Amino acid sequence: MGIGGSALAGVAILAQHEGYKVTGCDLSPHTYYTDFLINEKIKPIFGHDKTHLEGVDILAVSPAIFDVSNENPEVVEARKRGILMTWQELMGRYLQKDKYVIAIAGTHGKSTTTALTGLVLEAGGVDPIVEVGAIVPEWKKTIRIGKSRYFVCEADEFNYNFLNYSPSILIINNIEMDHPEFYKNFEDFRGSFNKLIRKLTGPKILIVNEQSLGIQELLGEMSDWLANNKIKVIGYFLKRKFKFPFADEYRGEIIKLAPTYSRFRVKGGRSDEEFVLKIPGRHNIANAMGIWAGAAELGIKADGVRETFKRFSGVERRFSLTGEEKGIKVFDDYAVHPTAVGATMQAAKQAFPKRNIWVVFEPHQFSRLEIFINGFASALKPAYRVIVTKPYAGREKDPGKVKPEDLVKKIGKKAKYIPEFREVAKNIASECKNGDIVIVSGAGKSYELSKLILNQIRSIK
Repeated sequence: MGIGGSALAGVAILAQHEGYKVTGCDLSPHTYYTDFLINEKIKPIFGHDKTHLEGVDILAVSPAIFDVSNENPEVVEARKRGILMTWQELMGRYLQKDKYVIAIAGTHGKSTTTALTGLVLEAGGVDPIVEVGAIVPEWKKTIRIGKSRYFVCEADEFNYNFLNYSPSILIINNIEMDHPEFYKNFEDFRGSFNKLIRKLTGPKILIVNEQSLGIQELLGEMSDWLANNKIKVIGYFLKRKFKFPFADEYRGEIIKLAPTYSRFRVKGGRSDEEFVLKIPGRHNIANAMGIWAGAAELGIKADGVRETFKRFSGVERRFSLTGEEKGIKVFDDYAVHPTAVGATMQAAKQAFPKRNIWVVFEPHQFSRLEIFINGFASALKPAYRVIVTKPYAGREKDPGKVKPEDLVKKIGKKAKYIPEFREVAKNIASECKNGDIVIVSGAGKSYELSKLILNQIRSIK
């Protein structure tokens, strides 16, 4: 149900390749992912109806359905019959059964890290199954169908979704508070990662970015349990080492941050390797170190990793180029957290050191804007100009006490509030100049805005 969504479309295709008979419905007659389904001979049904459940053993849905359509007759009937589950539960209980699961978790960078991990395994001849929360250009979809027992997946913390998985290798990029609409506080948020680590199975390998303060706190509170349960804990860091009895440790050194690449060296795990990463940003270097640590555990040689790092251009909607008109480049970015926004700014300044960088920021959910307003202001201040749009409410109905105008005030004179997308596009098109960079940041409808801006620029005589 909701088969036209990015995650459900991918999981539907995976299920079909695993031998399940798959049907699905969606409220939209056509989505970005519908063609992928039709190519796999899965034709979505338009609309929702409980008659769709005749002869059905499982109804898989997005967790969002419980907030926006919990009393839908199809959902009510499936719940009554005991066949209702989230797509994450379907994947964990059925599609990952008897697989060697490599899960990528953390507040930031999951999609990029998951995709690059899958490509590294592919280059190493492993032939993995991969599920990602974004389209991977090399596969032209959010999944990769593989024939081996290795299953790489993005592990999302919202709604405790990742507790449906039992990974053999778990890579955690970072732990910072997020999803305030679901988690009461940071202790509650961090506790979900504690629960995930306790689900490690098989070789029980945990790979962590030891510079993350949230990870440091987690390791501290779990140290006895990790030792008693013989978890192999591997750390990696770029600047600050964390005192902990790691089984292996990787130290990174940035050699050069150039506009078109980053060169870095990694020592540890009985290896000393130099890599070039095509995608910019210090955060991507750190995440690549975690990937290298995981690849080494699987016996994948450095040459294959090196070539993959050098050619990987990222996943869609992660500082990805939407297009260029009249010398103005427009990028689409999924960042919805201050740290992610700041990381994108650093990557943009690395890639375009002498250009004016505009950021159009669509706040994602009222609760995020409220608790992170100071962080967003700090992350956006390095931009040349900032436009804040009306927030994308998502699952939320209460607009809270903090308004977008409050964020604009904190940023200062370089920022302005323009709620409607069409007005934003007109403003950008009239004020941007040849050579400027525009980053549209958000996880709601902002992807439509980047295209709107390009069209508006094109229309100016």
